Amino acid sequence: MKEDVCDVHYTSIISQVDSATEDKMTELTDEILICGYHGPVNVEKKEEIVRAVVLHATLRLVPLLSQLRDGLKLYGLTDLLNQYPNIYQSLFVPGVEVNADADFVFATCNSEFSEKGSNKERVGLRIMNHLQDFLQELESREEPEASDRPVVLSPSSFIQWLIGQGHIPFLPDEKINFKVSVQFNHSCHIQYGAHEVCHPTVTACSNTVKLPVQHMQTYEAFKHVMTNAFHYGQAFFHI
Repeated sequence: MKEDVCDVHYTSIISQVDSATEDKMTELTDEILICGYHGPVNVEKKEEIVRAVVLHATLRLVPLLSQLRDGLKLYGLTDLLNQYPNIYQSLFVPGVEVNADADFVFATCNSEFSEKGSNKERVGLRIMNHLQDFLQELESREEPEASDRPVVLSPSSFIQWLIGQGHIPFLPDEKINFKVSVQFNHSCHIQYGAHEVCHPTVTACSNTVKLPVQHMQTYEAFKHVMTNAFHYGQAFFHI
């Protein structure tokens, strides 16, 4: 079945064949012939062509897996794999989720600082230092769970709250594009008048968080605002 093909190259060929017009099918002729299909290359033969691609992709993979298994068997690892499949799964199965740690989360944050050398830039740098300390503190401890706070605050749950994904992407291209835009609100007192506290605003669709820096000048103030924002914001996700 074509759903069993995991190789990106061959799944791409199958997808292109499925949606191909006559002209597109002609462009795919070389790729199709390489996969061992020798019949007419036209839209009427889509089903036969897809079967040939699936068979080629599968048969190409089976010898590689057999060689890998023979190599593991030499060192007695096949017995361990059978005995402890869950332990070894992450070594062989792409896409197994690895929770984001403090360093990864901070590295994904792209700060939008004000003009270089300005007071606003210095404030932004201080806030980013607070964020780094905050993430490292979360990683070094586990927050006790309480009845009114069912979600534990950690680096992975923090990034999950920001952009909807708490694990490290597996594919290199996904890692490169896995970014959070950090903006700084320096004028909430002008926008909202006299007030005691603001919370960060999160836009998950654009991976953006805007921090109310007037309320985050010290680390303790930063931690208080971010922690409350995280826990109060959970209601949005659990309606």
